[in-house]
Amino acid sequence: MNSNPSIAIIGGGPSGLLFARLLEISGITDYIVYERDESAIPGPWQQGGTLDLRPSSGQVALRRADLFDQFSRFARWDASCFHMIYPNGTTAMRHDQERDAPEIDRLHLRQLLLESIPTHKIRWGHAVRVAERRETDGSQAVSEASDIVIHFTNGTIASGFRLVVGADGARSKVRPLITTAEPVYSGKMFIEGRLSHDNPGYATAKELVGPGSMFAAGHHKKLAIQQVFNGTYRVYLGLQAPEDFYHHRECNNSSFGDKDLNNRTEQLRSLLLSSDEYFATWGPQLREFVETAEGPFRAWPLYRMEPEKLCWSGKTPGVTLLGDAAHVSTPFVGEGVNCSLYDSVVLADSIVKHCGVGAGFDTMSVEELSRALEEYEEDMLARGRDLIERSTAMEDLFFSEDAVTGVLEFFKSFSEKPE
Repeated sequence: MNSNPSIAIIGGGPSGLLFARLLEISGITDYIVYERDESAIPGPWQQGGTLDLRPSSGQVALRRADLFDQFSRFARWDASCFHMIYPNGTTAMRHDQERDAPEIDRLHLRQLLLESIPTHKIRWGHAVRVAERRETDGSQAVSEASDIVIHFTNGTIASGFRLVVGADGARSKVRPLITTAEPVYSGKMFIEGRLSHDNPGYATAKELVGPGSMFAAGHHKKLAIQQVFNGTYRVYLGLQAPEDFYHHRECNNSSFGDKDLNNRTEQLRSLLLSSDEYFATWGPQLREFVETAEGPFRAWPLYRMEPEKLCWSGKTPGVTLLGDAAHVSTPFVGEGVNCSLYDSVVLADSIVKHCGVGAGFDTMSVEELSRALEEYEEDMLARGRDLIERSTAMEDLFFSEDAVTGVLEFFKSFSEKPE
């Protein structure tokens, strides 16, 4: 057993790191972030695309963390522009005005959050194998987080915490301490590729996408292109498909060589271009993105929690969840990371509130900590249920037969709502 601090934050993604930052600036420094990655240097599958931060959630969170100025170094307001296209390639809508939803690459968001907390507060290479409660007299104790033992895949064990915060994503190892609910596969996935500067499709992307994003949708499929910070593009091919349609876990395994990955990519590309079930009948400029997207392709199956199962507020003392660990949703309203960052604000505020003025985290009684977590979870779970329901509704719309017409009608009805 290691000597451990009072607060364990499991996961060094946006919500976990922002929560650590908020604790730090509140004077609560007795925490550690356990992160599965071996270092801050991302692997080829970990860099991700770009995220838009909304003024009432993501931007609020960065302002509260005193990080908005640093965020502005990376933020791209012009990337909020978008182009919507029918499957035949004709334009449905082009929105070239900047919105207050600037984009930031996932890599840069993580970088500024990592730089905002002391380096010794992160323990790299600590993927959780299982988190469990220590049994007492044949029954599981439920009184305090100090009963929780965390077993890491590197063979180490940690325990003795007053608070365990699961910020470890959709496949959370902390969640089973709270609920038996698990994410379900939505029936949709994205296949991800890239367009580098010298790619034959790059000029078409510059024309149709520019500095922002573009999507075409219809016939139960979606194609999206998004520019990232270095001017290259990410290509996302959205499909209704079985969960094992493209063996992403095998392709992400380092035991597969480049030749294996490239062969799989080309086999999939041929299928997507030749079958009417996929993109064979789409417009030539849209097909060009499928033809030229660089691999190896990566599969991104989309999961979501069932909103009615988000109902555990106050039931598990000393343990709580942040972000996707609590309320993973499909990404069709673009608010997942915003909701997750705002979770961190609400949790930090609730803890500071119940600590009392001038008091520290360790002075909180078990009852005060339980009240703080219950107040946070009531707020977080309500927002999470709302996000999942709205995301699922948009998911259904984007993957409908006449998706673009439906999205246009949605935008129109939304713009006509009274202030």
